[in-house]
Amino acid sequence: MKVWSLVDKIYFYYSRLEYVNQAERNIFRVKLLTYRGKELLLSNGISIQTKDTLLKIHLHNCLLMNEMLHMENETKRALYVYKRVEESMPGLVDFIRNHPQGETIKGIIGITVLHRGVSRLGFEVKDIENGYYKKLKQLYMKPLFILCHLNKQQGWKEKNLVPKFLIMSKEQLLSRYLQDA
Repeated sequence: MKVWSLVDKIYFYYSRLEYVNQAERNIFRVKLLTYRGKELLLSNGISIQTKDTLLKIHLHNCLLMNEMLHMENETKRALYVYKRVEESMPGLVDFIRNHPQGETIKGIIGITVLHRGVSRLGFEVKDIENGYYKKLKQLYMKPLFILCHLNKQQGWKEKNLVPKFLIMSKEQLLSRYLQDA
């Protein structure tokens, strides 16, 4: 865990991530990006195209892993991650609404191997078309996934480590998670 914490700090620094709201222990860290892929058509009709501004979301994996150290049951761990993500979504709304470029942000995007059940949170799951990028993400996520499953009865399977895009339009995010002030 200590090694991963060090790697996480280095990654955080060099990837120019920002905390959404560290005081509220929001599980997301984010950065703006210019989308550079094929068009993504979302179910609500929004089209994400090359050069659109998106907010890339990253789970704070070290924080999550520390919070779940005592949990042995994989189902409880999955439900815990789901709950933490759900609780943190309103923070993304506040971040976008208060960001100087908030008006230009078209949606949020993330990459994960944990994509089961995310549609209940409002995300759409899209395949990563670029094979090289997909493999690179898989290589990055594999050690983290193995670390999360050390000494567990239920092992991980390589075939389950398929990274996918999670994407949600800003309109969808606001309609689901905007809280009354």
